[in-house]
Amino acid sequence: MKHRKKRAAKYQFLMLGMCLGLPLLASAAANIHSEPFQSEVRSVRTTIPLDGTWKFKVGEAKGEQRYDVFFKDKSWSDIQVPANWYLQGYDISGVAWYKKHFSLPETLKGKRISLNFDGVDYQADVWLNGRYLGFHEGYFQHFQFDATDAALFVKDNVLTVKVNSPLEAAGEDWSLHKRLIKGIFSHHDTRPGGAWSARGQEHNTGGIWASVALQIHDAVSISQAKVSPVLDLPHHQATANVALQINVQQAAPVGAKVRLTLKPYNFAATDILSSQSEQTLKPGNNYLSLPITVSEPKLWWPWEHGDANLYLLEIAVLVGDKVIDNKIETFGFREVVYDAKQKIWLINGKRLFLRGTNYIATQWLSEMNPSRYANDVAMMKAANINTVRIHAHITGEAFYRRCDEEGVLVWQDFPLQWGYVDDAEFRNNAVRQAKDMVNGYYNHPSIIAWSLINEPAWDAKWMKYKYKSYTENYNKLLTDKLYSTIEPLDRTRHVHAFSGTLEHPWLGWYSGDWQDYNKPAAFDIITEYGAQALPNLMSLRKIFTEEELWPTKEAQWEKWEYHNFQRKETFKLAKVPMGATPAEFVNNTQAYQVKVIKLAAESYRRQRYQPVNSIFQFMFVEDWPSMNWGVVDYWRMPKTGYYALQQAYQPVLPSIAWQQENFKQGEVVSLGLWVINDLHKAFPNAHLIYSLRNAKALLETSTLEIDIADDSGRLVKNLAWQHLPAGHYELVAKVEQADGKPLGINTHTFNVDP
Repeated sequence: MKHRKKRAAKYQFLMLGMCLGLPLLASAAANIHSEPFQSEVRSVRTTIPLDGTWKFKVGEAKGEQRYDVFFKDKSWSDIQVPANWYLQGYDISGVAWYKKHFSLPETLKGKRISLNFDGVDYQADVWLNGRYLGFHEGYFQHFQFDATDAALFVKDNVLTVKVNSPLEAAGEDWSLHKRLIKGIFSHHDTRPGGAWSARGQEHNTGGIWASVALQIHDAVSISQAKVSPVLDLPHHQATANVALQINVQQAAPVGAKVRLTLKPYNFAATDILSSQSEQTLKPGNNYLSLPITVSEPKLWWPWEHGDANLYLLEIAVLVGDKVIDNKIETFGFREVVYDAKQKIWLINGKRLFLRGTNYIATQWLSEMNPSRYANDVAMMKAANINTVRIHAHITGEAFYRRCDEEGVLVWQDFPLQWGYVDDAEFRNNAVRQAKDMVNGYYNHPSIIAWSLINEPAWDAKWMKYKYKSYTENYNKLLTDKLYSTIEPLDRTRHVHAFSGTLEHPWLGWYSGDWQDYNKPAAFDIITEYGAQALPNLMSLRKIFTEEELWPTKEAQWEKWEYHNFQRKETFKLAKVPMGATPAEFVNNTQAYQVKVIKLAAESYRRQRYQPVNSIFQFMFVEDWPSMNWGVVDYWRMPKTGYYALQQAYQPVLPSIAWQQENFKQGEVVSLGLWVINDLHKAFPNAHLIYSLRNAKALLETSTLEIDIADDSGRLVKNLAWQHLPAGHYELVAKVEQADGKPLGINTHTFNVDP
């Protein structure tokens, strides 16, 4: 940092939130309670939850047949499911065994029984009553096994799951040759120990982290339903193209009717549409494509542009007049286009600027729930964020449901980060799991993009200095194969082949100077920018002892670095001073983060569509008790960077362009006054009011009447002062509608030195 501001900017951001009526603290959203999607349409299946207390044993079997129905598990420990085992007190990696005892009533005989897992990290072998049901690899997928033939009635059933969440292979270049498709959960800057230390794989994320249940159903069952919305905007129509996979688990074909029923989910309307078709379903998997068309559809919009209207679709299979299986999906009619030639995003035919952030809710997904996700989404919206990049992983289902309801856009990364073993076996595994991502999360209207790998090795040229075994096109074939498979699989979204280093400028942190954000952008999509900042002192005390709050010994610094603090970047590149006390150290790092966020976001927004169309600050929250790039800490306490983001991301922003922080007395102080409007709404006869103060003295104020076009950004006036006396100055700019209703407020401070 070349220059240090003479006073903190925290107050102005607090005032901004008060002026705009936005929640400022985590507590403002902490009381939100969010339930999973509810509807009056009920499943005809019977669900038997298996969550609760299970038996648990760490380590390989060592010759024991732990899956055997007669194997005794009374000496095993108790563990709760769902939960990552680390959160249950087991700081382990590798193999652990789970057992669950349950009973089934005889009335279920003759039905089909599916054993459903909502998430196991990372590999699972499953037995029921000593019979092997199958194997699954991948931490984020919902998966199931047919348990019909293995189930017992009016007897004790023993479910055994062998979970393996191993470390990556050891060796000097282990992180270039990873085999686990876990993204940030196995190798990342925000992991315990960071990305590059010998301890970067500690506090393993393994375990049965999501719910387990039995589903009782008929021999005819709906395996999958993907809803593709197609808009006909000129004719005010929309069609939901429903792709179905229906499984028949019997030898004879079935004559059935497939009925689609469409109704509003979260908006008032009385119209219910229904269509029905006769089908002959053959044994095995049947693939059907059925459309249902709506006139004058209620469209799904991002929160700042309209309502996030959702529809409820019930797919029912009937034999005669009896519904033998049904599936309920919630989706929205919306059209997303990324025009690579014009470098613009379109939502429902309207141009859209993405004001985004990167998000990792936690290192251990079982600690999140619908209420906690709702709190995070509420804080994002309060910070004027309209898009969230789920950074190099897939998070819990409840987050996507909340974004669907709240109109928050999602840029979804596949969990690949940096380098992986470069062989055909891994590529095939990655392609399979990428398909699982697209098929499993297809119906969420909030998801607008799939990005397939973050900083792949072939694009990250810095790796040639780190790895002896690095080659120029390493993992290029992996990237190409993923894209060629996924791009035709989903025509309703943008498929981003990779998030590359050009998208991650990191000025003022890993390279260059923070003021370099004033320079023209090199790329239209900016998926990472930001700087680290320490949490508030109260949160920092939850991580360190009083002595460790002011590190002076190498062992203390090592503990800071284990908790993600980057010493070199903070002191040598960003040049952030520690100050004289822990409180000053906190304030100095937060002030630097504020400066980086504010300058980068405003500069990129002034370059809207020339060429910039998307910006993603890095990072929203800290995903474990640490100090990294989050503007909100692990305990959901905002740093001052949160308010900087809130200010810089206002949909209507009076932006202040500047080229230098400090001036010498007699120099001309030149500032540009811009107005940026991301809304699809014009504001004629609006007022742009600016005022300049030195300490408490008002030196100049003026009101300009302007017409603000929809979806626009322009320079309104160049301001210049030449004979300002030495001192600290603050320029405040406000935009109001013609009737005086506030639209946006911004501030900029500068110094005139003797």
